[in-house]
Amino acid sequence: MIWLGFCSFVLSSHAEGSSTNQSKYPVMVPDTGQNSCYNTRREIPCPEPGAPFYGQDANFSINVPEYELINQEGVEIIIDHTTGLSWQRRPEEVQRNWSEAIDYTDGLKLSSYTDWRLPEKQELQTILSYGSYPSPLIDPPAEKDWESTHQKICAWTLTTPNFPSLNAKVICLEDNQGKLSDKYKKNYVYAVRGPAITYGKYQDNGNGTITDNMTGLMWQAIEARPKKWEQSLAYCQQLELGGFKDWRLPTIKELSTLVNEGPATPSIDTTFFPAARPAAYWSSTTFTGHPGFAWYVSFDNGRRYNGGYKARRYFVRAVRGGLIASSPAGPSLIPRPTPEEKAPKTVPEIVPEIAPEIAPEIAPEKTQKPVLPDIDNMDFLEPYPLDPDAQYD
Repeated sequence: MIWLGFCSFVLSSHAEGSSTNQSKYPVMVPDTGQNSCYNTRREIPCPEPGAPFYGQDANFSINVPEYELINQEGVEIIIDHTTGLSWQRRPEEVQRNWSEAIDYTDGLKLSSYTDWRLPEKQELQTILSYGSYPSPLIDPPAEKDWESTHQKICAWTLTTPNFPSLNAKVICLEDNQGKLSDKYKKNYVYAVRGPAITYGKYQDNGNGTITDNMTGLMWQAIEARPKKWEQSLAYCQQLELGGFKDWRLPTIKELSTLVNEGPATPSIDTTFFPAARPAAYWSSTTFTGHPGFAWYVSFDNGRRYNGGYKARRYFVRAVRGGLIASSPAGPSLIPRPTPEEKAPKTVPEIVPEIAPEIAPEIAPEKTQKPVLPDIDNMDFLEPYPLDPDAQYD
């Protein structure tokens, strides 16, 4: 039995008495695994609060996952103790169409279990790493490797854009890119078992914030106008809303939980997010293959892209929450190492390293009175209808 550390993916022996993450919410959105910080060109020492580019993905550890690797009868299974899901680590070399993939997983028996199924897109995303590509948790099909194969290794999900549909969603594992695939096309299959993950049980807090009671994440109800990536980070760090000051730009995994996979345009629940646009929204997660780009979600179709040039202006919706603190102020974040604790590295010298010991939890500062949205603040967006020709630059 082996434990897999998410931040470094270094295998280590299971320590007796280790505890798993605990939360009062049904679903924990796992950390992305991104441990390095970036500006618009290259890797940099992780900035301190108030400095340019502070508030990006690698400044925080949020719901750090615990993965357990078991090997039974020559089959490797990944157990994710954060989400409660178990995964087939290496698929068969056989590629299947979408219908065949469903039949295959329904009839699969691995590690003495027979309740395997095809994962939804949001479930497959939980085990992806956004700090290195491909994710070290996922093995390529037998007799293939990431470097030698000239064919993209894409994996089926059960998710379709609407029903009925000739397409279903896949994730291509070399770069975590999601796309639509014709259901008759052949793709690989990574089976999953465990309680299905769902998001979007929203509660309007009446103070300009929305809480997802599935994840515990609190969202800004009315998003901000488009900004460059650096400006978006700063905006969220300076935001005071709903009695809280610990707002931040969401990670790509957190932002993706807002996606409504149905045919709605925008692909989000507009009952709770009435100003939402069918457009691109920034995440705090850099595309490490090209540090001048960051991940974003396009809410016209709900797909994630790694091609967001950081100098472009995309919409901004702040979030707060994560690992639950004992403080009555609510969810808190665990800071990542400061620049003094983590020496800067030049890009050619980047190598995987074991993450430092997690610092004590710090409860967010809370203001005396709730801060309601300022209707005169033109940085907020108005609900629909709106001028389709309006310029937001």
